[in-house]
Amino acid sequence: MKILHIKKSAEFQKIGKKGQKFYSKTSLLLSLPSSQSYFQNLTENKNAKDFCRVGYTVAKTVSKSAVARNRAKRRLREAFKALFLQHAKNHHDYVVIARKEIIDADFEKIFADLKFCLKRINQAPSVKAKQTIQKKS
Repeated sequence: MKILHIKKSAEFQKIGKKGQKFYSKTSLLLSLPSSQSYFQNLTENKNAKDFCRVGYTVAKTVSKSAVARNRAKRRLREAFKALFLQHAKNHHDYVVIARKEIIDADFEKIFADLKFCLKRINQAPSVKAKQTIQKKS
């Protein structure tokens, strides 16, 4: 599976509004199934096989120092890179938002929190499943 990066603000906002959320001490994880437009590689006219898209956000409220924010983002990237093969769903978008506690946390804590979030968010029923359950009731 390959990691693609989310870069557009509109995509971050869409995932934030419609996606599932799961909180931990050091981060917040948002998840949403990928848009159908990403399933086809138009340049080669082939279908994209295995991928998940991920975006990272570390706000100025976490730390005023750009060095600290960039360090937090690098640590999140490395933790996700190590976990995505076992725990990330294929054809899903993920947004990882850092919380203030990430600045003082060691890498093992960040790794454990992200692993916990990925496991829990994949166990939770999807947004569509929740809507169909509510309609049946």
